[in-house]
Amino acid sequence: MSRANRKKTSKKPARPKKTKEQKVMQAKEKAIYERNRIALAYMELAKDKTFQKLEEDYKLDLVKEVLAIGDEVASWVVAEYGTNDPRKIAAQLGVKVFGEDSTDKKKKTPSEYRKEKKEIVVYRDFHEKLLREVRSTELSENLLKFVVAHELFHHLEINRIGEVYKRYKFLAWRLGPYAKEKNIRGLSDVAAQAFTLSLLELDISPQVFDYLTYILYTNP
Repeated sequence: MSRANRKKTSKKPARPKKTKEQKVMQAKEKAIYERNRIALAYMELAKDKTFQKLEEDYKLDLVKEVLAIGDEVASWVVAEYGTNDPRKIAAQLGVKVFGEDSTDKKKKTPSEYRKEKKEIVVYRDFHEKLLREVRSTELSENLLKFVVAHELFHHLEINRIGEVYKRYKFLAWRLGPYAKEKNIRGLSDVAAQAFTLSLLELDISPQVFDYLTYILYTNP
């Protein structure tokens, strides 16, 4: 092939190299993000007696493995549906998303997934309360997406990937030749947390961490 027939390729401008300080800062931010994700996972599992009986090293490995499941699902969902907006993804999946007043004042959740009808319900009273109280701009702007994404993961569990908590069984007791195994249901919510944070690309700053703790674990 002659030079005249060769296609000219334009060189992309080289990206400016990161300074040592920038690399250190980035590594530090990544470590804080991961530490906070793990802390949220431990809060989710804090009251589970089976989880508490596990060896500390195994607890950490288990949490990291389940968080990775949520991250992986978020990655292929964005690639498959071309958006990271959980409401648009839900619409493509035929899942109805709507608001509803809570009739049970003892409910501790801002939302729920109703698998029989393939519906995600966001409880208005809890959502409005959070909008008044959350002072993190990043989180308040994504609050509705946050709760929808969490429930969307549970839809995907039931209809696509299988319920995450059922992948893991733990010895509850053994008596001679007899033994009983248990699941830790909270592992599904740990994976849902990771899915939500990865899907929405939320940075868990100390302030956001505090509000996430409030949203997830405080009785409205």
